[in-house]
Amino acid sequence: MTEAPCRLREIVGAMPDKPGSALHFRRDGALTSVDYPRCHQDALAVAALLRARGVRGGDRVAIHGDTSYAWVLADLGCLLAGAVSVALYPSAPPARATATAAESRCRIVFTDRAAYVAEFTRAGFEVIFLGEGGPDGVPAVDGDLKPHVEVVFQDGPAPDGPFTVVSTSGTLSEPKLFAVHSAPLLFTMDRFAELYGFGGGDRLLLYLPLSHLPQRMMLYWGLGAGMDFILSDPAHFAADTVALSPTLHVGVPRSLQHLHWRAHETAKRNGGDVAAHLRAVFGPQIRAVFVGSAATDPAVLEELLAAGVPVFEVYGTTELGMVGLNTPGGTKVGTVGRPIPWGAVRLAPETDEILVRTPTPFLHGRLVDGEIVPPETREEWAETGDVGSLDADGFLTVRGRLRDFLALSTGEKVFVRPIEEAAARATGAAECVLTKLDDAPLGALLFFDPATPGDAQACLARLAELNAGLHPWERVRRFAVVDRLPSVEDGTLTETLKIRRHKIDERYGRAARWAPVR
Repeated sequence: MTEAPCRLREIVGAMPDKPGSALHFRRDGALTSVDYPRCHQDALAVAALLRARGVRGGDRVAIHGDTSYAWVLADLGCLLAGAVSVALYPSAPPARATATAAESRCRIVFTDRAAYVAEFTRAGFEVIFLGEGGPDGVPAVDGDLKPHVEVVFQDGPAPDGPFTVVSTSGTLSEPKLFAVHSAPLLFTMDRFAELYGFGGGDRLLLYLPLSHLPQRMMLYWGLGAGMDFILSDPAHFAADTVALSPTLHVGVPRSLQHLHWRAHETAKRNGGDVAAHLRAVFGPQIRAVFVGSAATDPAVLEELLAAGVPVFEVYGTTELGMVGLNTPGGTKVGTVGRPIPWGAVRLAPETDEILVRTPTPFLHGRLVDGEIVPPETREEWAETGDVGSLDADGFLTVRGRLRDFLALSTGEKVFVRPIEEAAARATGAAECVLTKLDDAPLGALLFFDPATPGDAQACLARLAELNAGLHPWERVRRFAVVDRLPSVEDGTLTETLKIRRHKIDERYGRAARWAPVR
């Protein structure tokens, strides 16, 4: 899809006209605020810093770090300097981060990890530190900025060019880099504002990494609308909620479950109505809580909704954008809502894979040998890699990833994720991954923290009990105990901490000491 040229730049260029709007964040542990005009000046100073180092229109600059005011300035500075930002996951180990920056043809890298500066430098990158307290001699976004008045919009990318490069999660194969245009993100947010009724009077809490596209989608649209922002992190978002009362909250199931637990613990200590404590942990002004990226426990959602917390489970993919939405007046717990009103969803006949037809895919073009290559054609119905079902009311349920179904030699397809979760609970393992073996239908790799290694005999007994309640072709026939956890560093977790089955199988499945489950 196309848009009027430079809408994203127009949004950033108009920031000085909104002096009443602000970004709130922590500096030296204390909450502070910066209004839009000051943020715009700081971003111009970052753009000048990049220009002084030879960055020109279309060049790529990597940003590596947690959500912070400095991260926002780095991204806005790239935009103002005409550069394309390359968003690196903060959880990426040094080798992966440097490889991604090199693959993207970056010369400059922003990072907030002092320990990574030497790695980036050795790899040939010029480093700018995000925040204060960086290594000596390394320029810092919060430390070396000077007021800047020169307009730096010249020599920007083409009006229809992308503004950022991001990575797929890498659950099915090696992560792939692709470029993103702002048009589908801003269009999506225009529709969100219509559906959920938010705008310039809202205050949005952001604490997940800004390398995640949905975070920046809301950030940039909100800058145009004049929203307030709370730039937080997983360690402080609950306290920042109490202090600043957001009206909008974007989270993941893990954070929602933490707040649910926090409310119950407060009720145990202090007494009172649990529902009141649930409302309190989201603040008195909350108008919408969006949760996605994985399935949320329906019991938690039911309790939050019953307490009056307006929570909406939504669903999308990194490359395709939004796919399903629970909305005001159109919510069903256990589903991801109805298909987006501006698109359509259907299921593949043989696999039940969710297929989406959307005018707003986030993928603009893949990065191949450093060049952005647009798709030759776009399929009318794009594959999501997820398996689902549609009920009589049109609500979509995501049953799991296509990779979470294993085809047995009998031809049966087994959805393994529920079995894995049950096996982990039964044995006390931190993680269970099922794999298909040559001499048995299913084998279970049980991962334990090295500090509390697994007991093979106890695991055997628990798995035998579990099997008694499973269909014969779902039963675990072999198991192996692994006294270490999957990690980003060994390649068995994605940088968003999701299991990579093919890497688990390569690294552990082939060398495991398998024992039978009788």
